[in-house]
Amino acid sequence: MNIHWLRKSIIYFVFVSCSFIYSQRFSADGGILIKAEIILGNQNQWLKLGAFGFGTLNYGDISIESGLSFASYQFIKRHTVRTSGFAYSYEFFTLAGIGKNNNLLGSSVSNMNTSILFYSKGKGGFNGLGFGFSRDHLPGQLKSYGLKRGAFLMRFSNANHNIHLSFQNDFSIGLFKGSGTDYGVTGSLDIGFTNIVNPQIVQKFGIGIDLFTARPDYSQSPRNSINSDDGRKNVWFTLPPFKELFYGNLYGYATYQENDFSIHSKLGINSQKAGAYIQNILHDGLGLNPRFPWLVETKDKIYIEVSGNVFYKSITNE
Repeated sequence: MNIHWLRKSIIYFVFVSCSFIYSQRFSADGGILIKAEIILGNQNQWLKLGAFGFGTLNYGDISIESGLSFASYQFIKRHTVRTSGFAYSYEFFTLAGIGKNNNLLGSSVSNMNTSILFYSKGKGGFNGLGFGFSRDHLPGQLKSYGLKRGAFLMRFSNANHNIHLSFQNDFSIGLFKGSGTDYGVTGSLDIGFTNIVNPQIVQKFGIGIDLFTARPDYSQSPRNSINSDDGRKNVWFTLPPFKELFYGNLYGYATYQENDFSIHSKLGINSQKAGAYIQNILHDGLGLNPRFPWLVETKDKIYIEVSGNVFYKSITNE
């Protein structure tokens, strides 16, 4: 009887000990943000309502983090086109890496959200990479430009500082799940630095590139003379009603967030020459589709955009 009781006691002790050790090594943290946003600029103008959830799972020095966003918005200007409509968009991303990571600063890699979820007292060590996808569903004449884009993400964080790289494109290869169309917002690059100043304030700075191309006309042979290097390169013709809808944005950006509001601004140039140069290198060098008829003689224009956000956020920390 005593032996039976002792055996049960040992099993119980081992079970409790293992559970305790496991719980000490495993942790989950996350938050949700609900926001209203207004954007004013010379390419986009809208009023948006959205929700953003972000969380981390840690086991020892292994960390996984993911974000999910959904938003709907009323716009009066989109992709430089002066038109009105109601649209919605979504985004998902996940990264895996090494580090003790629960300050939620990985939320800064989101492409849809300029507001950031963060926990200033958490640990911020993380070095990892991941993938994601997003889509913008547009109405009316812009409907065909509401395409799915894949994303490749890298993030490196130490304490309350964070550097990230986000490359987005519409091609579809392996874990990179875009629409495979090669037009619209075909490619973007974002490199940013984020810093938690104190429990109420976070700042973010960075540089970005956005390329947008008109929809090609596959019914015609790609013998357009524009951007063809005197006929040496194949170039698509494009479809109406936006046959000349191209932009190549090169810009810097900054975000200031305090308590329940944030301000985000972009300033740079819209350069047809730069857009053509970047895309031509990719298409010529990697053997992709023919070039696009960028209007390379067009003068560069200023690109400016300012957004304001008010939001409610809730964070759980274990």
